[in-house]
Amino acid sequence: MIVKLRILKSFSFHGLLLVLLACRIGYAQNAKKIIEFRPGKIENVAVDRLGNFFLVFKNGLIKKYDLNGKVLAELKREKSPALIEPWYHPKIFLYDQLVQQCTIFDHHLQNPEILHLDPSIAIKPLLACPTNDNKLLVLDGADFSIKKVNSVTNQVLTEFYLDSAQFDSTHEYRYLREYQNLIFLLDKNAGIEIYNMVGKKVNQIKTTSFNFGFYGEELYFIQPGKIVFYDLYSEKNRTMKIADARFALVSDERIFLVSDNGKVAIFEFSVDNLKE
Repeated sequence: MIVKLRILKSFSFHGLLLVLLACRIGYAQNAKKIIEFRPGKIENVAVDRLGNFFLVFKNGLIKKYDLNGKVLAELKREKSPALIEPWYHPKIFLYDQLVQQCTIFDHHLQNPEILHLDPSIAIKPLLACPTNDNKLLVLDGADFSIKKVNSVTNQVLTEFYLDSAQFDSTHEYRYLREYQNLIFLLDKNAGIEIYNMVGKKVNQIKTTSFNFGFYGEELYFIQPGKIVFYDLYSEKNRTMKIADARFALVSDERIFLVSDNGKVAIFEFSVDNLKE
């Protein structure tokens, strides 16, 4: 009788632990919603190092929001840029593909500095983005090369060609980014391609996400029903459950989601929201 009682107590204790653990896991996946709104048709998104979010609308308008959804600045334009990169605070970088022009704004989206890409750099420059050492990366759609360029002298410093074995399908390159001495290229149809600085393909991640970003040493992107955080060094994944979304942005304190129907939702975020 005493043995049975001990077994029952032991079972109850471990059962309670399992219940508490299950509750903890479920809670970790439910971040608190701060605000939800529908600002219009959204073409692109971005986030800076301070956690400010940017929405690029289909009519060309760009709005900058703080972490709680308050509008901090806006810029009216005729067309949406091919790429927006506000990561190198306090500068905000835009690339306009049609006119092959880079424009750099201050953090108020004012005082533009205009830089035209010289035709000698690329025949068909699809995308351009800044680098950590104040150079430019340019994706040339004519030969599918990526060039690192000194924008002051128009000198091509390095150049490599994308993996030609992948060109058996239609490509739609949406985003180019340098991070931690790697080059990241988002192909809408093939996913995220990762190259080192000499052009060796390090990895390719299948995703239908329309954007990606970085959280410390992790690359994050959307998969159906979740955000995946992929460690660039250990190659391990952490995930967070979300409702279906077209875009996702992550800062130290917030998750910013944009759905296909234009709904924007901002959530509190911490590492407790992630599941190994």
